[in-house]
Amino acid sequence: MRRTARTTTALILLSAAATLPVAAHPTGPAEAATLTLTRADYRDKTLAALLGQVGGVLTGFEYKSPSPEPTDVCFQPTYGPYSGDAPLSCWTPNGYPGYDRLGAPHFAAAETGSDDDYHIDLFNQLILSDHGPDASYQDIKDEWVAHNVGDWGPGDIANAAMRNDGLVPPLTGQAEYDRHYWLTEPYIENDTLGLVAPGMPATARDLVGRFGSVTGEFDSVVWAKLLGTMYSQAYFATDARTVLANASVVLPRDSWPYAVYQRVVALHDQNPTDWRWAQAQLMTFVRNVYGQDNEMAIPDRNNGSAIIAILYGNNDYLTSLKIASLIGNDADCTASFVAGLMGIIKGMAGTPQEFKDRIYANNAGRYINDLTTGFPPNIKSGYPVSQSWDSIVSLYEANTAAQVTARGGSTTATAFSINGQTVDPEKRVFVNNADFEQGSLAGWSIWTPGTDPGSPNVYAENNGTAQSGAWKGTVVTDASVTEAKLSTTVRGLQTGATYRVSAFIQGNQTARLFADNRYASAVGTYAVTNRQWVDRSIEFTATAATAQVGLHLPTGATGFAAIDNLTVTQITAPATTRYEAESATRSGGQVRSAGTASGGQYVGGLDNTGDYVQFSVTVPSAGEYRMAVGFANGTSAVSRLDVLVNGVQRFVAPFPRTEAWGNFAATPQLLPVTLAAGSNTIRLRQGGVGFTEVDYLDLGTAPTPVYAAETAAAVANAGFDAAGATQTPTGWGTWAGSTGTSADADFTEAGGVTGGYRLTHYKASAFEVFTDQTVTGLANGTYTLTVQAVGGGGQSSAYLSAKNYGTAQPELTAPIPALGWPKWQTVVISGIPVTNGQLTIGLYSAGSGGQWLSIDAVTLTRQ
Repeated sequence: MRRTARTTTALILLSAAATLPVAAHPTGPAEAATLTLTRADYRDKTLAALLGQVGGVLTGFEYKSPSPEPTDVCFQPTYGPYSGDAPLSCWTPNGYPGYDRLGAPHFAAAETGSDDDYHIDLFNQLILSDHGPDASYQDIKDEWVAHNVGDWGPGDIANAAMRNDGLVPPLTGQAEYDRHYWLTEPYIENDTLGLVAPGMPATARDLVGRFGSVTGEFDSVVWAKLLGTMYSQAYFATDARTVLANASVVLPRDSWPYAVYQRVVALHDQNPTDWRWAQAQLMTFVRNVYGQDNEMAIPDRNNGSAIIAILYGNNDYLTSLKIASLIGNDADCTASFVAGLMGIIKGMAGTPQEFKDRIYANNAGRYINDLTTGFPPNIKSGYPVSQSWDSIVSLYEANTAAQVTARGGSTTATAFSINGQTVDPEKRVFVNNADFEQGSLAGWSIWTPGTDPGSPNVYAENNGTAQSGAWKGTVVTDASVTEAKLSTTVRGLQTGATYRVSAFIQGNQTARLFADNRYASAVGTYAVTNRQWVDRSIEFTATAATAQVGLHLPTGATGFAAIDNLTVTQITAPATTRYEAESATRSGGQVRSAGTASGGQYVGGLDNTGDYVQFSVTVPSAGEYRMAVGFANGTSAVSRLDVLVNGVQRFVAPFPRTEAWGNFAATPQLLPVTLAAGSNTIRLRQGGVGFTEVDYLDLGTAPTPVYAAETAAAVANAGFDAAGATQTPTGWGTWAGSTGTSADADFTEAGGVTGGYRLTHYKASAFEVFTDQTVTGLANGTYTLTVQAVGGGGQSSAYLSAKNYGTAQPELTAPIPALGWPKWQTVVISGIPVTNGQLTIGLYSAGSGGQWLSIDAVTLTRQ
């Protein structure tokens, strides 16, 4: 039995935020072709932003769960804990110098001491001033070393890695070398780079990404890109909520930060007046990160709170600042960003008077690089102790002029003429259950040499050690199962396009992240001894529409490995020149042969301090390039080689362990190198730490993600809100099962993930039902279907479906998670090759009485 079939003609929409089920992407003036910003307006907005950054820190109450929580009466700009002047009824002083950043007892009146929310921001401007708009990773390293940057957590570790170990960013921010990679520093210390790219959000995104990767990777850098993009766009905006919606496109659509953004927008839609309720709901949604030792500093908590402050603040400066200051967790950082954003939009006229009086003081106020109190955030060497705020604004202004010119604009004595930019999402190929948070191996395949692959050697695991969230994919080898693979089929690749497959890997034996016939070895000694996760990636050019990617634990010593947070990103094709080690100049070592070596030969035996391989290379222009070094390291530890460019040591390159000496099948070590135009020499020299065999050096420009606006197909009643609670959802049809008795088993009800309604399959007795919609008028191409899903489990079958998209094409399915209420998860079917202009999407389940599942927020986008 079937009710009226539902067919929807697709209205193809070009929208950078088209997959967002709860907020559209308005077009703002920052996307105009040419933008004009007077220098006077720039200085006004930038000063207001910097006062907001500092004033937010001085206002925000940082806490996880105090009793009682600070109430509205505790809010007064510049009178929070970090000012040293918070009311005793709201805060208990403890004498720590960090909580006295303004005035007495450590500074004079209107003097503000350095803090991690802004001291690196200001230091970054020195780097740009000294090295120009395209400062290299080498430039950043040299400045950190020369000035001896003091910082918390990841910044402190990164500084030591540069000064003591010679590492160069972005290695300094990677999990393998900085165990605090997940923390807040990438975004709280670099968001004001957006101030030197007004109306140029793509430039801001890239600047913040580069500088943020000095101290972190993963979600903290994703959040940094959002914040920097918002600052860039705010110069030409009048409403913070519009800025947020416009900038949200920089959040990868398969990322956790994007899920947090969606969740907060949905909470606001559901209850737009009670921000404390929204914060409480958000705290039930956030995830932990492995190794975190400060729960209240986890980035998704605080950036979600910043989004709450922006949405519930209704574009009012003081309301937004109040929410950000009282919302908890790392609220001083949250308030700093939010107040900076409001400062750009409102300018000095709209800046709280307390900020102007107590911090700026008509330019009598000073920023103090605090070298006396013992508070860690400072610049220890060769940096001014005291600066006026107007002089800092002048530094930002000069760096902005350089950025505007470098990006095709022009400047005069009175204005900037800006070549306006747009931002689009990264082109990602979605992988269902890429983070295993569906609580199973749904979408993944198992291989072992025996006849019964799977449990107990390959499984989804929830034991508190996932890289983020709760679940990871685990592979174990033992005496009976000596080799195992856990893999997934990536669908919808473009033949000839280049992709980067990345994942976090953990283990106590050398495992492989693989993509078809390429692999990256993992893991190094630090990871083995501390169960720390490391980020591995593989770049490859697609030769077919699908590729098999995953984790391989090969034969050898038995043990375990795990994988989490797999991503597939389309990147620009790298153009490289290969230089063979056996053809290079060398001192010490020998040319040896190996079947896996490029050209069949490599250089080994670089055993004595000072032994080296030196490559003579040529580049067309001066600047930063990427060198990829093919290597083997058969030890159990990370080895290192000094890198000398044109006879001068520039940094030290680490080489994680590989599977064996003379085996060069693994992907190379990727390193940034700054070269002069024309001929250069690159010397890899034994410095006394471990041993490394060298196969080749590939040199070229580093690939970047491909960015493109999304094309969304209109799915009728995609959020199931069109008719409220009903047995006949608008736009959807029902198949009542093989016996025709389950027409009442599908319906809409309250409790949708976006705050409205959801489609549910449930019946008190046994049932079989399929709810579907045929979308017509599609342009032929490859599509991705995404839903939010939740279920109680137990059904004999329950899955999302995509079919009828071409002649004799198979139905594509993805199982519905069974984690229980209200544990919504994203379910994806990607790589749907539409060839007949239509697609039937649907939800099928068959189960016993009382079993249930629901979906919401259906999206269909063209890849």
